[in-house]
Amino acid sequence: MNEQEDPCSEASEFVWHGSKTGGIEMFEPRQAHDAGGGKGQSEKAVYAAYDPNFAIAMGLTEPDENGEEDKFIDHKKKPLQLVLLKGKIREGQKIYLYKLPKQLFETVEGNENEAMSKVEMKPCEVKELNVDDYLNLVRIGTDEDQAYWDEQIAKAQNETPT
Repeated sequence: MNEQEDPCSEASEFVWHGSKTGGIEMFEPRQAHDAGGGKGQSEKAVYAAYDPNFAIAMGLTEPDENGEEDKFIDHKKKPLQLVLLKGKIREGQKIYLYKLPKQLFETVEGNENEAMSKVEMKPCEVKELNVDDYLNLVRIGTDEDQAYWDEQIAKAQNETPT
């Protein structure tokens, strides 16, 4: 990136990245591993959301004591909700909401709620938030949610070339 260019000052629209980590000075593309296996979901990229609540929801949970975490976003709920099947809610902790320049991103194929970028970038702004203020964005999964998840995983495994 040319030192003269500042994507943040040129941006009129933004996307959002929620993280458990504060103080990120540079976002770099990293390999994603999406259990759903959707095209574009497991790229080496920086991922962000068009809706700040989506980004916040992704940082509300963490793996359980066995290192396991299964979750998905229920977009039918308004506001959306993260459905936690395995893992735990990070009650009492902080989440960091990073504002990133939208023009560096493209929509993830098959997921109009999420964007990805293959380039590194500095965040335009960061807000420190309390997880407890956003507990309405997460719920513990039901048996019906688990059945939906299992169905999605099975579909993804059947679509994976061998």
